[in-house]
Amino acid sequence: MKRNVLRRLGRRVASMVAVTGLAAGVMVGAGGPASAGVVTTTIVYRCTWPSVGAQDMSATVSLDVPGSGAVGTRMLIGVQIAGLLNQNVSNFLRAVQAASLSGTATIDLGISHNSSAFTLGVPGQTIAQTPVNPTGMVPVNITASPFLGLIAYTPGDVVVKTGQQITLRMDTRKADGTPTALGAFNVPCTVKVTTPPQQGITVPIPLSGTAVTPPSLGTQVPGGTVNKTLTYNCAFPGSTAANYTGTVTGSIPASGAHGARLLPNVALTVPAPATFTNVLQANAAASLSGKSTMDILAANAGEVFTLGIPGPVPSASVPASGTMTVPLFPATPNVLVQSAGSFALALGSQVKDTMTPLKADGSPTSLGSFDVTCTLNTGQDPALGTITIT
Repeated sequence: MKRNVLRRLGRRVASMVAVTGLAAGVMVGAGGPASAGVVTTTIVYRCTWPSVGAQDMSATVSLDVPGSGAVGTRMLIGVQIAGLLNQNVSNFLRAVQAASLSGTATIDLGISHNSSAFTLGVPGQTIAQTPVNPTGMVPVNITASPFLGLIAYTPGDVVVKTGQQITLRMDTRKADGTPTALGAFNVPCTVKVTTPPQQGITVPIPLSGTAVTPPSLGTQVPGGTVNKTLTYNCAFPGSTAANYTGTVTGSIPASGAHGARLLPNVALTVPAPATFTNVLQANAAASLSGKSTMDILAANAGEVFTLGIPGPVPSASVPASGTMTVPLFPATPNVLVQSAGSFALALGSQVKDTMTPLKADGSPTSLGSFDVTCTLNTGQDPALGTITIT
């Protein structure tokens, strides 16, 4: 079934490329169609693998973007990467008895608006489980939709661009489901240096309307250790919406060089009500995991953005009795700022989680999946810290 799905996906991508006639670099101009839709190109990455070293991976990369937007209104951006591992890597996977691969990816996306320009490396994007075929080259498919929610508060073009880097976190399994000798490992990939250079995809999204006041980033201080409590109003299944004290922990770099990777780290946990925990326990749930979209505010070069960051949230054990604490925040993106100045961060107003409880044997409970939405109460200080960019 998965193989048939991949074949259909490959045919759709191939058809898209044939119809649009896109070359290795694609620029969608402001005078283009009213809806940019899916823009696709081919990019060759240079990826470093265990044992076989640096190898080329050709990938069909697609950005799904709106053709236009409005000031203060959320825009959703999707990313899809359909890669093909070359013969050296495919043979290597077969040599270690890999029957399937899956994992997650960190994908770069460049964003610029007026004088602000930065790149986000968003982790936790799903690499679909794929069989390692007995012969031929093995596909790697990453779908991230939505990859990012984005709100800007001033008019002008928001320019979205494919980045220079992806990192694959691969999990290879034998036919019996046990890990191969490789276990889980990282495969860093960068756009291959060619002559002329590969350009990727660049899409300007014109924003209509007049400037609106952005949300407050609170009382900003230089980056450092984050440890604060904030009150969220959350709606848990089995309970009416109520206020809960969320704990925010992590660290924000105090400084960093422009053009260098910066690694902020933030986590949010909220104590679940007893009624919710009781429902999980009554349905034999042993763990709770899922995916989240968390709003983060970012300010750079006179512009403020709300970034809706998606990703998986860590699994939490469901106790046999008593209450539990629920993790709500996905993995934090890394950021690369293009120019000297500052990059300030704060918590946004909303976090949405889709949670799935599982039994001890990993099978789903009768509860299926459900949503938990938490909203930050007003009148609090959401500041996380400011990074000085040198």
